[in-house]
Amino acid sequence: MRLPPVARRTLAVLACGAILAGVLAPAATASVLDGMLRDRRRLTATIGEIRADYRVRARALTTTIAHADHLLERAARGRLLDPQRWRHISRQIHRSRWETATRLRRLDRYTDRRVRALLHHRDRIGAWLDTWAVFRACPVRGPHAVADNFGITVRLEGVPVHRHMGNDISASTGTPIVAPFDGYASASSGPLGGLEVRVKGASGYVYNAHLLSYGRLGYVHAGDVIGYVGSTGDATAPHDHFEWHPWDGGAVDPNPYLDVVC
Repeated sequence: MRLPPVARRTLAVLACGAILAGVLAPAATASVLDGMLRDRRRLTATIGEIRADYRVRARALTTTIAHADHLLERAARGRLLDPQRWRHISRQIHRSRWETATRLRRLDRYTDRRVRALLHHRDRIGAWLDTWAVFRACPVRGPHAVADNFGITVRLEGVPVHRHMGNDISASTGTPIVAPFDGYASASSGPLGGLEVRVKGASGYVYNAHLLSYGRLGYVHAGDVIGYVGSTGDATAPHDHFEWHPWDGGAVDPNPYLDVVC
């Protein structure tokens, strides 16, 4: 799986930092996206566990301090009757209270440092996902090969010369094509693209061409089957011609984003 250099460096830093934090274990993942989402869930769960443990321990220490204060009040009532005994008891209670308060302060500092470190790692993963994880599912579900052929000049007999505005994802005829993110799927057809499906999401839309047939249309979630790989239109072999149009503008190379999920 080939990621852009910046994405690879960021991913390496995130993985190393998370492993050093004692939360994540280096392991093979089905995709980069799957691993990053799983790591973020683990970080969130660990932060919750640390905070829950802190609340239990802090409550116990706070209760001990309150009990010491109560004992000091009781002991103070008898200081006139037996000053020497009161001083002895008072010193013991004060020392115990000071030790407990010190433990509570140390617990506060330790918990704060650890939670802040984990939050930092989680935020960096979130920033990475916001940048590179545009798609939450690979558009083709099944064995496939992604061609990094955005921008090449297409010359086919009987077809006007044009610039290739997407990546071709080769797969067997009938392989499911899925929505890469939540959105609205709509069908169309044309002499070049054959059967086509667009999925419009929050950050733009994707265009799939050369379908054999349609799947679910209308409102869809990431991973819903919206069609099947075919070779309609000007296709010379079965594949999904896949385009990414951020913010409903012109097509950009989807390959860096496909690398994350495919």
